[in-house]
Amino acid sequence: MVQRGMKTPHFIVAVLVSLASFGEGAAQTTSPCQIVSVEEPEAGTPIIFSAKLNTKVPSAKPEFSWQISAGTITAGQGKDSITVDTAGLAGQTITATVSISGVSTLCSTSATQTVGIANPGPVRDCPFDEYRDIAFEDEKARLDNFVIQLFNYEGATGYIFAFAGKQTYKSEASERLLRAKNYLVGVRGIDPARIITIDGGYREEFSVILMIAPPGATPPSAKPTLSPAEIELTKPRPRDLVKRKTSRRQ
Repeated sequence: MVQRGMKTPHFIVAVLVSLASFGEGAAQTTSPCQIVSVEEPEAGTPIIFSAKLNTKVPSAKPEFSWQISAGTITAGQGKDSITVDTAGLAGQTITATVSISGVSTLCSTSATQTVGIANPGPVRDCPFDEYRDIAFEDEKARLDNFVIQLFNYEGATGYIFAFAGKQTYKSEASERLLRAKNYLVGVRGIDPARIITIDGGYREEFSVILMIAPPGATPPSAKPTLSPAEIELTKPRPRDLVKRKTSRRQ
């Protein structure tokens, strides 16, 4: 204690000023910390969000709880990584929020990450396959390659366009489309919702176009080259389609 009449040593004054300044600063500022963060996911479908602990947590097993603004969590809830199905969300954004529990800390225990879902736009004009009026056994081989590609491309949709030729028979395109889809669904086991058949109208020759559209893409459209007034109903119906039509009447 400094007695009256005695001059306070300079070093004591300096220490007191320093302590006062430190206390004032500590009361006015806080150092926020975040114990967890969500890493930016890689582009693709589906999307995988992963949480990362920014510090070691001794003797604790954190529990993870996730929430997303859009899409569906298909795997990983309760874990440090989730898989999110983004089908139908092209052009939108998804925000993933993770919260951890089971950890004793004064730091923030939640974090978010937002990612945009790319819009693939319209399907390219280049078809997967295109063929003319071939035998059904040969067509099956072309459809087999088509469905294999669809199985390998999760979430994609297959489009089958059929164009009747100038010489045709009634309902040629629609009957051929039905036969192709029945083969893909009944024999090859593809989900019928993933196959879209479109009667494209008329062209100079009968033709089938197979196209594959990525999730969220704008559906392709038919491009006929002849009007109905230009066609001639002079073509005989294939033998297998004649039998099928007869059996339906019975």
